[in-house]
Amino acid sequence: MENKNYCYIHIPFCNKKCSYCRFASLGISQKLQIAKYVHSLCEEIKNPHVLDNKGIFPVKLSSLYFWWGTPWVLEISQIEKILSSLHEKFIFEENIEISFETTPDNVTPENIRGWKKLGINRVSMWIQTLNSKSLDEIKRWNKWDIFEALQNLEDENFNNVSVDFIIGLPHVEKWEIQCDIQTVLDKFNCIKHVSVYLLEEYYSPDKIIETKYDNITYPENWDTMWLKEEDYLEEYIWVKNTLEKNTMKRYEISNYAKPWFECEHNKAYWSHKNIYSFGLWAYGYVDKIRYRNSENFPEYYKREKIISEKNSENDIFLEKMMFFLRTSWIPNIFLSELDQNKIKILLDEKYLKIENNTLQLENKWVLVMDYILSEII
Repeated sequence: MENKNYCYIHIPFCNKKCSYCRFASLGISQKLQIAKYVHSLCEEIKNPHVLDNKGIFPVKLSSLYFWWGTPWVLEISQIEKILSSLHEKFIFEENIEISFETTPDNVTPENIRGWKKLGINRVSMWIQTLNSKSLDEIKRWNKWDIFEALQNLEDENFNNVSVDFIIGLPHVEKWEIQCDIQTVLDKFNCIKHVSVYLLEEYYSPDKIIETKYDNITYPENWDTMWLKEEDYLEEYIWVKNTLEKNTMKRYEISNYAKPWFECEHNKAYWSHKNIYSFGLWAYGYVDKIRYRNSENFPEYYKREKIISEKNSENDIFLEKMMFFLRTSWIPNIFLSELDQNKIKILLDEKYLKIENNTLQLENKWVLVMDYILSEII
């Protein structure tokens, strides 16, 4: 079987920075700074540091993913420039999936037409919630902007749209997210994929601090505005049931899709495919080497502080177990390599189940998946 390759492009700019954001992105849209970044990004693509560029190009790509900030702050000409640089180093498969992240304010009929001309065939739009008070608190757009954007996509016959929601945002009541999801699915046929994330505290005293973004905390008053911890699991299960009733199958703990509309980039990441990544703080994985660019703009422009390490066979095994458990199940052939006593205990306590000769996670324990994994490996 041919070894497929994938590509990720990090665009670290947004029109405004959300209150919950922990990513390397700036809440600005200064044209000169964006132009400088695009120029540097294109130079990196043309002269990649990946594996010291030892005769590995051209490489055929199965998918291309623009993400992290809001790629739609780019002008059409800038997107075209990035794609042109990619074409110099990569061969695009005939049916390549090209995904772009966006926010509602950028989804205009004019932009949609421009993106389609460039070959962009998948849009992922951040919704998070339809609760107006919450959207205002997290510095997002209002729900009418969301509806208008989705209607624009529908009217322009853009038929591969993903939307994101977050469980646990301030002011959002119990059961509200699953009602929001049902609302948009009822209104818009273009939605084929839904991602549902659990808001969690990224910073705590025992957390390993890898970058400055790990130090950011939420506003103190949020503690009185969000779901109680014991309600998270029930909300997650209700959301899962709602999506399954709408013929969306879960293919990873946070991701659901209609048949044939799973995100190619997501699946590649979870199955250790080669992912060539470019841009500020971009993470890549090529031939068992994992690498990361600096999250600092001056260092990135100078190609400094690039971190890379070769994964050992044990590292790859541990990651495979983690991804198996997140996506579907651990195949029977790997069960003998796990802690049998711990597996028996977790089976007896209904954390795990054996089904079709595979080890699977019970729905009610998705919130403690990392603990379960640490116990059996």
